[in-house]
Amino acid sequence: MREISPRLHTALAALQEEQLNRPASLPIPGLKTLTDELAFFALHDAYHVGQLAYVRKGLGYPGLAG
Repeated sequence: MREISPRLHTALAALQEEQLNRPASLPIPGLKTLTDELAFFALHDAYHVGQLAYVRKGLGYPGLAG
């Protein structure tokens, strides 16, 4: 994660508006543009981080933040 995150941030920051507005490549209902796909993936990842937080708590580990 420490290696990939900076590369991802750099790649996302370099995207131009016309790239973000291109048609979505995934056949997921409601996704029309690359921006929609990126938002979907961010929400999807956040969902799984929340699941991991519940697993950590169930195993007696401290929270992921704070």
